[in-house]
Amino acid sequence: MDDINQDPGFAEGVGQLESALNTGDDIRETDIVFDCPYCGHGLVIDNRGAGLVIACASCGKPVQVPIPDGMDISDLDQGPENLQLQVRTLRNALLKAENRERELQKLLSGLTERRATLERARTNQLRRLGDLRQACERVQQQITEASVMMNRIFEMLQAELSQ
Repeated sequence: MDDINQDPGFAEGVGQLESALNTGDDIRETDIVFDCPYCGHGLVIDNRGAGLVIACASCGKPVQVPIPDGMDISDLDQGPENLQLQVRTLRNALLKAENRERELQKLLSGLTERRATLERARTNQLRRLGDLRQACERVQQQITEASVMMNRIFEMLQAELSQ
């Protein structure tokens, strides 16, 4: 890092950029800031100048303005009518997406209500199944008791017959 700061080209570029800042020229977020490849002079241009060949303000040599990463030059080449058409198309797409969101929200609300109804029905069915299980267990117990009583009666009858 110290090597860069000692480089005269680096110091000159910083100085030129500082002088541009000190002269009151505002560098906007959308501006492209770059150095002339011939003389190292700091240049600033509006992003609509991306890809153009301009003369360096210091040495006068032709310099191509770099195209920033992620920028699509075709967006800058369109006329106002094309941009308005794009805006209308995007607004229509947004309106459709908002309508679809409302439809999906209604569907979600309906499904949520349906789920709650099904959960209540499931709970009721589980309670009824529990009641049926208890009833079956009581019937089983009564059958067992009846079987024991029948065996006693059978034993008593055999004992009386054997006498």
